[in-house]
Amino acid sequence: MDVSVIMINYNTFELTKNALESIFAQTEGIDYELILVDNLSPDGSGEKLRELFGKKIVYVQSGGNLGTSKAFNLALRQAKGTYVLWLNTDILIKENFIKKLFDYMQSDPHCGICGGNVLDFAGRPAHSFRKVFPCLCEERKDKSLVLAVLRKIFRKPFFNQYNYTKAPMQVGYITGADMMIRADLFAQVGGFDEDIFMYSEEVEFTWRAVHGAGVTVMSVPDAHILHLEGASFGGKQRYSPGRFASGLDGSVVMYTKCYGVKTAVAYLRILRRAYRKFAFIAGCTGMRETKRMYQEKRAAVEERLARLKAKENCK
Repeated sequence: MDVSVIMINYNTFELTKNALESIFAQTEGIDYELILVDNLSPDGSGEKLRELFGKKIVYVQSGGNLGTSKAFNLALRQAKGTYVLWLNTDILIKENFIKKLFDYMQSDPHCGICGGNVLDFAGRPAHSFRKVFPCLCEERKDKSLVLAVLRKIFRKPFFNQYNYTKAPMQVGYITGADMMIRADLFAQVGGFDEDIFMYSEEVEFTWRAVHGAGVTVMSVPDAHILHLEGASFGGKQRYSPGRFASGLDGSVVMYTKCYGVKTAVAYLRILRRAYRKFAFIAGCTGMRETKRMYQEKRAAVEERLARLKAKENCK
């Protein structure tokens, strides 16, 4: 088996159906299996998908809302492929995407993880990777209003998250929307960290893969995929407190595991300062809803910060 594709469904019947159909329509020239894990979707979408696709998929019912890390590891136990491709359910395959990633992995024995160029559903560049692995320096840059303005004026959209070249590029990590991994890496460094419910699990795993197995992480620009980011939370453009909280929790665990508790605390302090500043600016410019959003974000950060500092003091 060349590739085991793993997808996790939770209340996303239409998105998952469309994603699966695009995979079957576009993929050729490789031997692959598609493992679909359903996290006991309350809307019954898992059972509907099993009935619709039948033997074309390997269906796994997790028995509860396990999040992504536990559900992925559950599917991983059944995977037979030389490579494992983790795909979000809110994607559409373009061209022969999976074969292109497979061919690249076959050609580069040092590469442990790769992914393609991600586009939004309008065909515009989107978050595909980060050139540099997350660190406090990068977090400060991301929260700088001056740098944000300069980037808007002088840089292409997602300039450090999308491969505008025609050549493969070594990067810090690949987004979990389309992450292909050598299967033998899991034997070396373990599966996804189950302390992370969702978000940042691919980042934490990449840290272990790079530092524990010495592999490279590569962006493959001629492989394209469409991604509707955050679809299960209502889409990318709509602020979701639940999605923000999940992302924040995942990032805190990632920073703690990769750098230690003190760095995780410093990360939260960077966010606290940034959200205080953004809320103040929004209030001064009459953007009430935006101000309220940043106040909510800051409150969530404060809660995690207090919890983390209490945990640190208990040691």
